[in-house]
Amino acid sequence: MPRLSTEWNAVIIERKAGDFVRSAAVWLLALAFLCSVLAAGPVQAARPVLDWLDFNERVRSFYTITADPSDTARITARSKGEVPSVERRVLLLIPFASQTAYSISVNAILSTFQERKVPAVFDIWFYDTDLAIASEAVDWAEANAVDLIMPVGSDATEYLHRTYSGGRIPVVTSASKDPVLRGQMPGYHSGSGTNIAYTSNTVPVRLFISYLRELLPKLHTIAVLYDLSNRSAVETQVEPLHAIASEMELTVLDVAVRDGLSARADLTDGMSAVTEALAGFEPEFGTTAWIITGSTSVYREIELINRLGGRMPVIATLPDVVRGGDASAVVSIGVNQSTAVQLAAHYAADVLTGVQAVGTLPVGVVTPPDIAISFRAAGRIGLRIPFRFMEAATFIYDYDGRQVRAFGQRVSPAD
Repeated sequence: MPRLSTEWNAVIIERKAGDFVRSAAVWLLALAFLCSVLAAGPVQAARPVLDWLDFNERVRSFYTITADPSDTARITARSKGEVPSVERRVLLLIPFASQTAYSISVNAILSTFQERKVPAVFDIWFYDTDLAIASEAVDWAEANAVDLIMPVGSDATEYLHRTYSGGRIPVVTSASKDPVLRGQMPGYHSGSGTNIAYTSNTVPVRLFISYLRELLPKLHTIAVLYDLSNRSAVETQVEPLHAIASEMELTVLDVAVRDGLSARADLTDGMSAVTEALAGFEPEFGTTAWIITGSTSVYREIELINRLGGRMPVIATLPDVVRGGDASAVVSIGVNQSTAVQLAAHYAADVLTGVQAVGTLPVGVVTPPDIAISFRAAGRIGLRIPFRFMEAATFIYDYDGRQVRAFGQRVSPAD
């Protein structure tokens, strides 16, 4: 190896010295900034702002919605009219901002209480993944005579399961994935024996596969689309599918996205890789399918999924992903969010009115599952829908994208 000249070595030494001086200056500036921050005291995190819930007209007609001027993290919904002699107080605990999903959930809870004629004040807390605020909300509930707590979503349910099982206030979970698959309950048919009653918005995986096989009798390969950061979807949908794949003679392929920011890129790469791998086998139509789990970052990319999916049917686990336009899955086999939350709200009303003891309630599961069908999407890929699916469907959109059935009831053009 040739040796460097003395002059060149001198240049290197001089440059290194200059680099050292510049690096030292940068570190000194950083240290000075850090000292000034420490001297100023701890930085306070911004308080969450609960201004994104969308209350529907029905709820607004029965409840007065007011913000708390002293706290942006909570709002209150109170039944209109004369204050009854017995008025329950319910805390709704929301873990993060998901406008569509959590607006549906909160509206369903408030509407069910109004239908049941159970007057209540709802204190809605948004803790935005800050567990200190979640703890503050529970402490506040104990200090302010709250009668029942309802976590809204799997994350809030998991938090209360870990920190408040055996607590003083009854808890009924809502909008949460399967508590048995998540290890929160040992089985479906008995109560918890604690202050928590659990409900589920997930179709048991074996039941899901049985419906899927009725739709696609020749099915042998499914590609599951999910978000790695959505632990509840991984634990209650992805892992159970892998666990029974061999028994059900299925090949399960993963298309995982890292988070919402990388979803489009990860879906493009993952779905393209699956399509390329399957192309060599030249699969017969109906032997493969894309499965969209209940991961918001995934199902909101339904247009991209349809574009990349080709003629492989796109099957959702959430009925809301089946819609009237082209941005729709072909079929959904799942539980409608509002249906699952209504069940939770009935549990809550029963507990508050003394009909049921919270610890004796079995896991609340919606059966049979809600089936949603888009004939427009089915026609696009040439999929025939079995007659029994049409009979059992909760939601149907016709070939023009018009909704003709909603919640099991016929929808007329005038509607």
